[in-house]
Amino acid sequence: MPPEARIEHRYPQALAFLRRHGADALVILDDLAAHANPRGDRLVVQASVREIAARLSVLSKDTVHRRLRQLQRAEIVFLVGATTASPFERPTYALHLSGTGVALVRAKPRLIQPAAEPPPAGLDGIVVVHL
Repeated sequence: MPPEARIEHRYPQALAFLRRHGADALVILDDLAAHANPRGDRLVVQASVREIAARLSVLSKDTVHRRLRQLQRAEIVFLVGATTASPFERPTYALHLSGTGVALVRAKPRLIQPAAEPPPAGLDGIVVVHL
């Protein structure tokens, strides 16, 4: 995920997704979105089941595999390419987030009013903070 982006859950769609697919699937989708990069008009991520399980640490690799298959059947996660060239190569997935209530949003810099102290030399009294 680019540093200038953030993941948002938008209700009521996110609540419907949670009820339909469960918390495990939502956490896995968030993890995939957090590591995805835009490629053309879609989000693409390379990740193995073991890698996702290791990052999340509270889910076993078997649970991650089952929920990933569930997300594929729901047509939210798509395997890009039929197979990998090597058994050690991580599969590539495309994410289709519309209708899930999960969104990857570009964060805009916020303008914050300076404190009562004078600004450092070279600044005009406005500090730009990227959140």
